Amino acid sequence: MNDIKEQLLRLINKDELSAGEKEWLLNYIENSDQHELTELLKAEFEHDINNLKPLNPFLSQRILNDIHAKIDQQKTGQVSIVAIWAKRLIAAAAVIAVCSYGVYFYSHQQNKEAIVAKNQPGHHVFKNDIGPGKERAVLSLADGSKIMLDEVKNGTIINQGSSKVIKTNDRLAYNVVGHTDTIAYNTLFTPRAGRYRLELADGTHVWLNAASSIRYPTAFAGKERRVEITGEAYFEVAKNKAMPFIVKVNNSEVRVYGTHFNVMAYNDEATVKTTLLEGSVKFTSGKSSCMLKPGQQSELNKNGQVNVTSNINVDDEVAWKNGFFHFENVDIDVIMRQLAREYDITVVYNKKVNDHFYADIPLKSPLSDVLKVLELTGKVKFDIQGRQIIVNP
Repeated sequence: MNDIKEQLLRLINKDELSAGEKEWLLNYIENSDQHELTELLKAEFEHDINNLKPLNPFLSQRILNDIHAKIDQQKTGQVSIVAIWAKRLIAAAAVIAVCSYGVYFYSHQQNKEAIVAKNQPGHHVFKNDIGPGKERAVLSLADGSKIMLDEVKNGTIINQGSSKVIKTNDRLAYNVVGHTDTIAYNTLFTPRAGRYRLELADGTHVWLNAASSIRYPTAFAGKERRVEITGEAYFEVAKNKAMPFIVKVNNSEVRVYGTHFNVMAYNDEATVKTTLLEGSVKFTSGKSSCMLKPGQQSELNKNGQVNVTSNINVDDEVAWKNGFFHFENVDIDVIMRQLAREYDITVVYNKKVNDHFYADIPLKSPLSDVLKVLELTGKVKFDIQGRQIIVNP
């Protein structure tokens, strides 16, 4: 272990910091990307979770207070320099708060819940709360009839031509037996605060995020496999070089042969994002098109421009599929739009909040725990009034 890591490890395990130690830590945060600190806090949290050892939130809160105090002291300086410097400290404050209160939760063991500090001095206690979203969806059949999937039992729920539609726990699958000349189209909808999995007739797996839909045939025939989505979906496409798989998104399309990728196309977001994890895809919108390699992401903005970004952390982009909210250097508007979809809430702003936030939070968390984590930065406050969230700086 290098000297910096040893010093950080020693400081984060102390109950009290001297003035010199505080200055060293603040100087480290000011002049680095905090990589060592973040990794150490993650490792410490994993160790404490596995050994059922409670974390010490008081030290992190004192560090946070010192960080915010130092930011306030510098606001009389040059605006451009202070803005950059303050952003770095605020980001570090969020990392410290999030890690120390247990929402950087990286354990792969099943059925573990996030540990969030409760009833600490000064901790916001909400009068109301809203539970997390669930695996639920509505299946709309070709004849217009609808099936509430969370209300039907496991097993074959309907036969459509040569296809059997089978529900197994929280997944819908199509099993094709024989050949049919008649292809029906179904649509699977997830409501706000809902999500669902789907296995298409060709073996392609689809994860639907909240407030999303996919329209698809009950069996594939012809020279291509074509589906249409709204909202957000993650695909693991069954390979078939002779029959390309095409995802229609608004007036754009993603063409693939066998690959893993994520498409985010909510109407209330500024861009349509396609992120490639494996294989290759071609994204086309109007006269613009681009080929994506693994680790790349295309963004289509409202003006029809397509930009490609490389070296994307693909795990971050599909965090929702793996059971996490992932917020990285995003403003409160982005966060609240996502929370609105995931918890079926409306959001009211009393005043603009200009800070950016960092956090990884399990999707199974009640809304109050998510809001408490964001409040730990000291830059935002919330109230829960029924299904309405009030945002205050």
